[in-house]
Amino acid sequence: MVELFDNDETRYLKWVQANPHGFVANVDRAVRMPKYPMVHAATHGSMSSAKIGNFTTGDYIKFCSTDLAALEQYSQTKLDRSLTRCSICM
Repeated sequence: MVELFDNDETRYLKWVQANPHGFVANVDRAVRMPKYPMVHAATHGSMSSAKIGNFTTGDYIKFCSTDLAALEQYSQTKLDRSLTRCSICM
């Protein structure tokens, strides 16, 4: 199952904490950045660091899943794009 987080910081951060083996796809709202959506391990610091904030309320939204294949399929279906894997955590 894939969950979309848009303007919902609290629910997103709860999901990341509850799913340390999950994956987070970060996508710019305008869907213009060629390397996005970028997928990260849920444990990657930039996905939940208190220093960053605005995970789902700024220029980005997140879609998350514990199933990487489901996340890839969601990205293809909804955005017509493949996921780009983070070179640091993936």
